[in-house]
Amino acid sequence: MALETLALSPSARRRLTLDALRGIAQGDLAERLRLDAAARILGTVRRMAEDGIPAPRAALDWNPALVTAREQAEAMTPAQVDALLAEAPAWAKDALAVPALRHAA
Repeated sequence: MALETLALSPSARRRLTLDALRGIAQGDLAERLRLDAAARILGTVRRMAEDGIPAPRAALDWNPALVTAREQAEAMTPAQVDALLAEAPAWAKDALAVPALRHAA
């Protein structure tokens, strides 16, 4: 990962490590990772909508003009996040199958 190859000062590396340890110790790391994944999916949904690719069902109620992807992910219930994470792989495969997208890459 690119962040691992950055030349950080020893104090910056220690601060990042301590922040990560605090997150792990608090037990909220898995939930933060789920929200990060949901926000990343939503950001991709927004960009794909520009190409005419419909959003997955779990993202249909999101209005990117009003809320950021991260804000939407944080506002979703755990069941909605689960639905988005479960639906995203099939949605992405369908999006990759669109001929115009395959040729643009």
